[in-house]
Amino acid sequence: MEEIRNLSLTGIPVLFLPGNAGSYKQVRSIGSVSLRKAESVGYSDHFDVFSINFNEELVALYGGSLQKQTQFVHISIKAILRLYKNQEFPPQSVILLGHSMGGLIARALFTLRNFKPQLINLIITQATPHVMPVLPIDHYLTDFYALVNDYWTLNQNQLQNITLLSVAGGFRDYQVRSGLTVLPSLIKNSALSVVSTAIPRTWASTDHLSIVWCKELILTTSRALFDMIDEETAQITEDPSKRMAVLKHHFVRHPAKLYEPSSETAVNISETARCFFVKTRNWELLVTKVSFI
Repeated sequence: MEEIRNLSLTGIPVLFLPGNAGSYKQVRSIGSVSLRKAESVGYSDHFDVFSINFNEELVALYGGSLQKQTQFVHISIKAILRLYKNQEFPPQSVILLGHSMGGLIARALFTLRNFKPQLINLIITQATPHVMPVLPIDHYLTDFYALVNDYWTLNQNQLQNITLLSVAGGFRDYQVRSGLTVLPSLIKNSALSVVSTAIPRTWASTDHLSIVWCKELILTTSRALFDMIDEETAQITEDPSKRMAVLKHHFVRHPAKLYEPSSETAVNISETARCFFVKTRNWELLVTKVSFI
């Protein structure tokens, strides 16, 4: 606690963005789970979780505040990174975790003129209507959506290093249907859209609010974040292909084992060998010579 009071931070920064009328306190679920995982398993690395206070503004009904919120998040990201300036290897980017409209704010950051895309390499959104507003009753809101989606469509090649994950709540989410959470197909190589009912070891639908504190989903998210840590830099890996591979491992297939980046080199067995050791969980048998009697 003394280190926290003095802001002597040494972890990986994660910034939570609440949605429409959302509270900054909703970050406590992912924050507590990631902390317990780092302490109980004995990880040398950990995450420093921050949260934005938007004063519970109703941005889903009035879009006039969305641009101001986006600019405020940009200032907050730069302020967070300054807290690590005394580290030997300070982080160069921040992980964004957005709920509902907070996920749209995360994508809107890239539309700012003076924003550096290097400040973000991973965005995870929960029940975020990416396609269009749930209630398009305000022209400020529809114009903001057009600005964000057009930018990501026209600049897809420059945004390939940004990894995105969109999680939908499923049939229990009456406020944001799953079809609205799908990310643009043009960024399919760096984006992944899933429904909570199809996530391995989750298999449950969540309503619009409980998706933030669903234990199974939070555990899956926390496991994925820890598996993305680069051992050399103690930060999230800069390799977008590895980040996507980790997300697909935990949110799509999850073969009931720990994530491994690659399998071990093949082992050749001589005809006289009777015993050998395989130091990997991934294995397969390839027979090249078969004789039938």
